[in-house]
Amino acid sequence: MNITLLVGGRSTEHDASLHGYHHVLSELRKEPDRVTVDSVCYVDRTGAVRFFGGGPWPEDEKDLLAGEVLPLGAAIERLRSGGSFVFSLLHGNEGEDGGWQGLAEVAGIRGNFGPVLASALGMDKYLQAALATALLPGLRAPRSVLVRADSFDAQRVLREAGPGSLVVKPNRMGASLLTTCLHDPDESELAKAVAAAAPYDNQVLVQEFVSGREYSCSVYRENGRLVELPVAEVVSQGFFGHEEKHVKGRARIELCAEDPTTKAIRDYAQALFEATEVATFARCDFLVRDGETYFLEINTLPGLMSGSIFPMALAATGRTITDLVVAASGDHESRPARDKVKEYDISH
Repeated sequence: MNITLLVGGRSTEHDASLHGYHHVLSELRKEPDRVTVDSVCYVDRTGAVRFFGGGPWPEDEKDLLAGEVLPLGAAIERLRSGGSFVFSLLHGNEGEDGGWQGLAEVAGIRGNFGPVLASALGMDKYLQAALATALLPGLRAPRSVLVRADSFDAQRVLREAGPGSLVVKPNRMGASLLTTCLHDPDESELAKAVAAAAPYDNQVLVQEFVSGREYSCSVYRENGRLVELPVAEVVSQGFFGHEEKHVKGRARIELCAEDPTTKAIRDYAQALFEATEVATFARCDFLVRDGETYFLEINTLPGLMSGSIFPMALAATGRTITDLVVAASGDHESRPARDKVKEYDISH
């Protein structure tokens, strides 16, 4: 099986993509008889595309920037006609928000992109929470106020958000970037947090801080069936933000033994995965407080860095990143084709 790795992206999560690329590349090298990387397509931070058609594969950003520059249209055509399965590691804006998913659908690129709708919802925390709680009886979401940065009224938002600590986060970004917990919020603090996020996303989510146990459930489909991966608990000092996620020692991940709580969480995650037709794999985050489960978000392209939750859960079942790539190819090939051409008469 030949694959193209699609990495980087004009995105605030560019660095996560590069770290995932390093780990995936190193893991694939362990099983060269099953999967061969035959090209690397790098989208730099400005959106320019660089293509590598042979090894040795670039490792760091300096090497990636030295690749052959292609116009976007030419790059899409090469991905379409190259014969390889494209495994995308593009995170965040223009990577997993429906942008590249739409390009792949229109151009006919074979890859792990999946449907546009699932990815677009996966990058909108406010809408996905509304959908998840509507579809899944018993699942709750933190009390939330969606703020438009250009019409922000701090006094109104504080009133609607209610008493207690608040979490302020961009509605359509990942990696907990620019996410702030305000333990004693006032108008000035709230305005400062919203202003920090606004240049990157004019939709900002203000939520009640739910103090509870945080869980992350990986979902994975292989050969047409869902595989039960262990649920992970995130153990941190009260708040799991960007630094807690990305600075070693700030939090730890523990794979959980099966119990009624983890089973309920997996049932919720798998039901949402199926309902939105996410491709191959995802990760859903939850909080549990006083026996009630709160939905936080679904991530339709979970991090594949060394030490990330999804690879850890995958490895616990004896599976590898190579298994994931092979499963993604099989998932794409088994997806029912849609006939998009139908003529009809309009008589008026």
